[in-house]
Amino acid sequence: MSDQPNVPAEILSLNLKPRLVAVLPVRDTVLFPYAVLPLTVGRESSIQLIESLGESRSIIVAAQKDARQDAPGSDDLHPVGTLATVHKIVKMPNQSRFVFTEGIERVEFVRFVQTEPYMIAEVRSLVSVEDESPSAASSEALVRNVISQFDQIVAGSQTLSDELRTIAANIDAPAKLVDFIASSLPFLTTAEKQLLLETPSVVRRLELLHQYLAKEIEVQQLRTKIQSDVQDQVQQSQRDYYL
Repeated sequence: MSDQPNVPAEILSLNLKPRLVAVLPVRDTVLFPYAVLPLTVGRESSIQLIESLGESRSIIVAAQKDARQDAPGSDDLHPVGTLATVHKIVKMPNQSRFVFTEGIERVEFVRFVQTEPYMIAEVRSLVSVEDESPSAASSEALVRNVISQFDQIVAGSQTLSDELRTIAANIDAPAKLVDFIASSLPFLTTAEKQLLLETPSVVRRLELLHQYLAKEIEVQQLRTKIQSDVQDQVQQSQRDYYL
C-alpha cells in the first residue's frame, strides 16, 4: 500500500514503522480506537490465534468485506483495521471464546506474512490528518453540530444511555469525539463505520458523521410522526365507535 497522502515524511518515518501482528477477522463489526468491544470467537483459526497470544495480547481486528465468508483470506479484509489489546478471554461451553478487546489505533495492512493456521500481517499506523480548515470557527461549529445531533439522538432513543451525552460533551479532541460517537451508535452500518475508520482526514470524518447523524434524526422524526398519526387515528376510531 502506498503512504497516505498529505502526511509529512518525518511523520511517516516516526509513526508508520511496520510491525508484525496477528489478525482477527470479524463479521459486521468495526472496532474504533479507545472503544471496548466484546467479541465472540468461534472459528478454529481464530481460536488458535487467541490461544497463541503472549504477554503483549496485541491483535488487529479487521472487518470482512463479505460477512458471509466463512474462511476469509487476506484479500477478503478491508485494508484498514484497528490495533487492539485483548484484556480478557473467557472459554465458553461450546468451545468458542468470549474476548474483551480495546481499540488502540488505526492501522493499515502492508503485507501478509502468514495465512495459516491464522493470519499475521505487517501493519503500520494510519496517521490522522488534521486538515487546515477555512477557519477555526467553522471547525468548532462542525464539532458543536455533531455534539448537538448526538444529544438529540440519545434523548430520543430508548436504548442509548444519557451518560453518553455527558461523555461526548467532555471530549476535547475531534478525532476521539468521532470515534466515540461512531462506536456508540447501533444504527450505523458496517460500511459507514469502516469509512469513518479508513478516512485519514479528521475534518472529513466529522463531515461524514454529521451526515449520518442528520439522516438518523430525519428517521427519528418520521418515526415519531407516524406513531403520532397512528395514535390519532386510533383515538378517532374510538370516538367514532362510542358515538
